[in-house]
Amino acid sequence: MKKLTILASLIATCGFVSMAQAASTGTITFNGMLQANTCDVVVDGQTEDATVILPTVGVNQLDEATKTAGETGFVMALNNCSGTLESASAFFEAGASVDSVTGRLKNLVGTAGNVSLQLLDASSPSQDVIQAGNQNQVTNTTYVNVSSGSASLPYAVRYYAEAPTTAGTVISNVVYSIQYQ
Repeated sequence: MKKLTILASLIATCGFVSMAQAASTGTITFNGMLQANTCDVVVDGQTEDATVILPTVGVNQLDEATKTAGETGFVMALNNCSGTLESASAFFEAGASVDSVTGRLKNLVGTAGNVSLQLLDASSPSQDVIQAGNQNQVTNTTYVNVSSGSASLPYAVRYYAEAPTTAGTVISNVVYSIQYQ
């Protein structure tokens, strides 16, 4: 009887294992494109890696949620664009410094409270807000003509109050890439 119970247990176990292995399968296809053409990038006369200094503003200017202050422009100069490139814009990537919901840049190691940084497309007539990390940048960001071999991509950054702010430093960063059409 004991041997029969063990045998029944083994059969039941093997039956469950077989069921677990009988999962559906499928194929995922990925399509992309690599372009041999690129441009050299210089941000605000520095290199492709740059520091943009925002002005010092009072917390009274950021005393409630959604208020902004200290807008500061910066320019990404594209030079030595080669090949058949027609237009380009920056794509601000997702990462540890980016709030995945709002697309604003987190105050990573600064001491100010309740503040983030908001990127703006200074090429658009209404300086549209850029949501870093969001794929909507592919279609919503202004592209500039680079067929002459060079161009300027103007952007801006500003403080954004998440709630009434507290005094301190604001330090963040964002990774970018240049997207071409």
